[in-house]
Amino acid sequence: MKKNYGIFGFLMVTILLLVTSCAQFHQKIKADGGFFGTYNGAWIVIKQSGGVITDVYKLDDALVKSEAGSDGWLFLDQNNNPVHIGGDMKAIRCNNDKISMFKQYEEFHMEIDLCTYKEKFEKVRGIK
Repeated sequence: MKKNYGIFGFLMVTILLLVTSCAQFHQKIKADGGFFGTYNGAWIVIKQSGGVITDVYKLDDALVKSEAGSDGWLFLDQNNNPVHIGGDMKAIRCNNDKISMFKQYEEFHMEIDLCTYKEKFEKVRGIK
């Protein structure tokens, strides 16, 4: 009785690849906002410099993408102005509950608000 180990090995490798890549595939779909490509969505973008928050963008219908060949990011702000930022940045896509996510942050731009993010946050929230 001759056993066909080649087919069995192929099936095992295929199953192993499917199981291990499913999580990565699912995560990529969630990050991109869709199965067939990247789509606009709600984002919180936090920019820091030297550990100090300099900008917080609350973007309702935006596409935030890493710029090719750099550590920068590109997106359109709420006024449709192109924004290129780099360095210390965090971008959070709000896939499920945009309203509760947006409530956790305040739009902030240090050069306009002329205060720290903490000061603006406390002022807007009535803290102190």
